[in-house]
Amino acid sequence: MANETSDSARAPRGWFLTVMTILFVVLAFSDFTKALQFARNPVVGGLVVFGHKFHGVAHNLVLGPLFGIVFLIYAHGIWRLRAWVLPLAIVYAFYVPYNLVLFWYQQPEGPRPIPFIVIYLAIALTGSIGTAIYLAYHRERLS
Repeated sequence: MANETSDSARAPRGWFLTVMTILFVVLAFSDFTKALQFARNPVVGGLVVFGHKFHGVAHNLVLGPLFGIVFLIYAHGIWRLRAWVLPLAIVYAFYVPYNLVLFWYQQPEGPRPIPFIVIYLAIALTGSIGTAIYLAYHRERLS
């Protein structure tokens, strides 16, 4: 037990990881409620996986909670500064841009809300790639 690092002796999480943890919990809650979101407004609601937007309450009822659980595990790993969260962060950092490009590529022709897309990209890429880079750069804090 003398070799184990206690939570109080470990380096602090910092404001960035604290904010990202909270945002991943919010994202998990959003995924848990995807079926309700889709039932309320099918045009806006629905989970997007590898660029494909899932239609139907049943698809979102199954896939939403699965992704929600992954985000809760991710948030827990960040909050507790666990070393196993770094590979998950790296995979997610590659997944988000790939998912966004595939989704926007598959969209029908027409006007795109550029300000919304730019803001969405900034938040999504900061949350995915930014968290992975931060964790990799500060991996000595992870246990």
